[in-house]
Amino acid sequence: MICLRRFLLLSLGLSLFLPLFATPRAGGQEELYLRGNQLYQEGDFAGALEAYEAVREAGFESAKLHFNLGNAYFKTGELGRSILSYERALLLSPRDPDIQANLQLARSLTADAIEPLPRFWLLSALEWWVDLLPRRILVFLVVTAWLLGMGALCLRILSRTPRHGQLGSWVALGSGGILLLFGSTLLAREGVLGESNWGIVLAEEVAVQSAPSEEDDLTLFLVHEGTKVRIDQTTESWMEVVLEDGKVGWIPSDRVEII
Repeated sequence: MICLRRFLLLSLGLSLFLPLFATPRAGGQEELYLRGNQLYQEGDFAGALEAYEAVREAGFESAKLHFNLGNAYFKTGELGRSILSYERALLLSPRDPDIQANLQLARSLTADAIEPLPRFWLLSALEWWVDLLPRRILVFLVVTAWLLGMGALCLRILSRTPRHGQLGSWVALGSGGILLLFGSTLLAREGVLGESNWGIVLAEEVAVQSAPSEEDDLTLFLVHEGTKVRIDQTTESWMEVVLEDGKVGWIPSDRVEII
């Protein structure tokens, strides 16, 4: 029983310290990131972009990095990549007011005035719940629930008294419920549960076709740089996309980058 208690305490301690290890670290890229910040403040936006992109290509990602990329691209006049970076930052920090404000500003400058279709209230509520907590907190809750659940199951199996066995059952049941709730939320957040892919048009102007072909008589309408599209299906060189107002068509896949 003493060993079991030590296991429970160790599990709890590991769960408390896990977010520290789960936090992305720039490592040797930190200096380059700070250099990008300095260049941005000095007005060298192209140099800042080069530094930020080097950090990102090295595998480091954070909401701040994508936010700074969005600002630098905005300053250099690359509206599509600016919106793409803001959208990526928003995925990592959905409630950040600065990211939301800059994204709204950038989207207001796009050539396409697209009015999104009204959404069913339940879908809006689910989206609100999925984006409510930062990713780090979700990971912390999921791992904590799993560790406590495993410890509680051990307590239930190895206990020699009904009291400890009942305690283990109740803790395991509660941990399982928390794991199911926040685990499914984390999976939805990561796009594992069938969430659609979204992309940003990076070309200045793209003809949307009724079929994956560049024939002029198949053109339905035009979209422009910075427009957000949902990607339904893809071929080797084409994507079927859906605009936020419900329009559907095909565009060359090299004109869009996935968020």
